[in-house]
Amino acid sequence: MDKMTVYGRLPVFAQNWACSLEGMRIERSRYDKVFWDKLREYESLAQKSFDERCAYRDAQLSKMAIHCYRTVPHWRRVFDDAGLNPASVRTLDDLQKIPVLTKEEVKANPEGFLSSDFMEKKLISQHTSGTTGGGFVFYTTSEALSAQWAIWWRYRRSLGISYGDDCAVFGGRTVVPIACRRAPYYRVNRPSRQFLFSQYHLGGSTADEYIAELRKLRVKWLHGYPSALALLAHFLLDRGESLEVDHVTLGAENLLESQESALKEAFHVSPRQHYGLSEAVANFSQDTGGDMYVDEEFAAVEFVENEYGATEVVGTTLTNYAMPLLRYQTHDTAEVEQTTFGRKVVALDGRLEDYVVLSDGSRVGRLDHLFKDLVNVVEAQIVQDRPGAFVVTLVPNRDYSESDTLLLDKEIRDRMGDVEYAVEFVKAIPRTASGKLRLVVSRMDEGTLR
Repeated sequence: MDKMTVYGRLPVFAQNWACSLEGMRIERSRYDKVFWDKLREYESLAQKSFDERCAYRDAQLSKMAIHCYRTVPHWRRVFDDAGLNPASVRTLDDLQKIPVLTKEEVKANPEGFLSSDFMEKKLISQHTSGTTGGGFVFYTTSEALSAQWAIWWRYRRSLGISYGDDCAVFGGRTVVPIACRRAPYYRVNRPSRQFLFSQYHLGGSTADEYIAELRKLRVKWLHGYPSALALLAHFLLDRGESLEVDHVTLGAENLLESQESALKEAFHVSPRQHYGLSEAVANFSQDTGGDMYVDEEFAAVEFVENEYGATEVVGTTLTNYAMPLLRYQTHDTAEVEQTTFGRKVVALDGRLEDYVVLSDGSRVGRLDHLFKDLVNVVEAQIVQDRPGAFVVTLVPNRDYSESDTLLLDKEIRDRMGDVEYAVEFVKAIPRTASGKLRLVVSRMDEGTLR
């Protein structure tokens, strides 16, 4: 019996304890001295000019290139094949002498990307599904994770959010078991001062309870996926109500104009968002005025034209020395313009997906979590044309087996309960005009993002 099965059988008060115990572990490991040191450094850099911040980035890039050649087998081979002296890598332009790296290349030979400077027991395993839905496991260090949270907290603090503020979170974790059929539809992480709301239970029959719980908690900061918070906003507006808060912060998905409008009207505040990846190869943050800029200090970001004629985000980590990814292809596209203050991201096409509509009318968004552990899936897409049923289209690799199918079934049941679905295997999944793969495609009005 796995941990989540045991957790699901606990009473609510015990589930709150479990969430708080995990929160305590995270607080101690994530927000350590390295985190606070990096936060101070990043906040100091934010006061400097664009040229000074780029000089800092380039110095870190030069250091990373030398480290990669010295300790990482894959990069030593790539540099040698390109006839490139790692000491000559001093700017973003110098990186163009090596080819763009794909996720598939890393998955095919993960050991070749590990640095010999780090013992295996010091490595931290990370899971992500990415834009295409294919599972991906990579390794990092506690120092790199602290740096990543430092850049995210710099963004939050720049908006006026203080570390330790109460926050209602609408994310992808299944902290409320899917079988739960009564309020409360959140669990408490006391050390982190978080109220973890379930997006999987939010629907027409439960919306009143969600709204009542939020009013009772009096939380002034909402954070989560745009699809989940926009859905909550629509339920408020449909009732002729609003809920005034101080901050709405968003991540992990595109923010549509219609969603932004609904969030402003429902919560009386302009939402703000950031773009980041678990692989720590790029980060963009929106400021108080609504402009989004590349965080030059955190990663070396390029904007490269892809085969579809779109400008794609390609990133190089400056923090993960254990498994460094250089010129990593994100499959996200963006439009960027140069300003006095930095490179401004004026359009971003990243994680755009519709909702899956359950048989009771509930709508579930941000479902890439279904695939984060399915490392033998190259690409995935969910297509729905009637409530409570959908088709999962998969592009498997040669190692895909029945155990992967069983794992997918468990992930679907854990998040959506007793739904009807079929799995279809294909060689490729069609892209959008800009070359993007949409993870969820709804053919119903009630499932389409609004």
